[in-house]
Amino acid sequence: MVFRDLWLLAGPVLIGVGAGTGQPMVTGIGVVVLIVGALSRLWARYLFRRVNVRTELSEIRAFQGEEVELRVELENRKPLPLPWFDLRLTLSDELQVEGETPASASAPGLSWLMRRGALGWYERRRWRLRLSAKERGQFQIGPTQIHSADLLGIFHRFWNDPVLTPFVAYPRVFALDDLGFPADRPLGESKGRNRIFEDPLRIAGLRDYEPGDPLRRIDWKATARHGELQSRVYEPSAVQHLYVLLNIDTLEHSWEGYLKDDLERTVSMAASLAVWGAGRRYAVGLLANGSLPNSDRPIRLAPSRARSQLPRILETLAVVQPLTMGNLAGALRREAGRLPLGSTLVLAAALVSDELAEAMRRLQDEGYRVAVVVTSERVDLEKLEGLPVRVTGRQYEASEVLV
Repeated sequence: MVFRDLWLLAGPVLIGVGAGTGQPMVTGIGVVVLIVGALSRLWARYLFRRVNVRTELSEIRAFQGEEVELRVELENRKPLPLPWFDLRLTLSDELQVEGETPASASAPGLSWLMRRGALGWYERRRWRLRLSAKERGQFQIGPTQIHSADLLGIFHRFWNDPVLTPFVAYPRVFALDDLGFPADRPLGESKGRNRIFEDPLRIAGLRDYEPGDPLRRIDWKATARHGELQSRVYEPSAVQHLYVLLNIDTLEHSWEGYLKDDLERTVSMAASLAVWGAGRRYAVGLLANGSLPNSDRPIRLAPSRARSQLPRILETLAVVQPLTMGNLAGALRREAGRLPLGSTLVLAAALVSDELAEAMRRLQDEGYRVAVVVTSERVDLEKLEGLPVRVTGRQYEASEVLV
């Protein structure tokens, strides 16, 4: 750019030489060079004034493999045209654009969707593209870079639009009956429908301790005041709770890495269970031994029937990473006291340790309805003896329920 600016000095030099030697032609050439150079410099200076670029998605959330429309608009709202432009829209490598082959970007994991052309005064260019994600996750669309120059191509300019458009790809979701689960009772037999259970989060009062009351029902502060054991009385709740338990581990030791196919199959199964439960008006929750990006806390979404709950669960599952935050059995022990009696707990796992299997049996003995969905043939089913188990194969073909 410095040398191009120095080129403008050729005009005054030629004018001086022509005036000193009495050569009007040299003077004329100098005048032309000065005028053209000055106009080109001024053109380049205001090249991107009132130039706007917008990217918009028809949906900012979609399921893996589902297509959405990406709209890109470039607008020039001034009388000074862009003689030519080179537009580069940054995309995550996991995003696919129908009929396009994005070029490799300078940053790893990113590609460029390129468009070239000219943009006249007060002109607008639009492109409509079909975009999909080949993997689940949270992906990046943007920033956008535009390269152009003046009419003579002397002074080049680059302009960056830093706006990012986030796009979340949910994991694949399958209907449970398509996987071979019985349509009427996909999670096995139930002892009744719409049973009334006590909600431990809603305390109605206190009463004297009765033999057989579990220790977690005892109110120790009230016991100290009265001098006798006092048990809490909970308000009844008819809301059915479904807690989806996701074991992110696919190998026994974290230093061994992970098996991507097993993890993706397990995450998809957890998402399918959550969608099934939300469709039947369960209060659906999620517990996993992993963490969200840029977070150091395990994943925990308390059961809820709010309309926003299912999107929250799917977004969480979309960004699940293979790194774990301890084992799921320990998280279950910490969570058990918060669950209403009679909740349905479904474990989706490609690896089940002895400790995790024992934790599920203990919850079953305490009155919870439990089930295990195994997503890998490597699981030893003898560990799960006494638990309702369903096995899904590599092609999501389910076997019979094992009890």
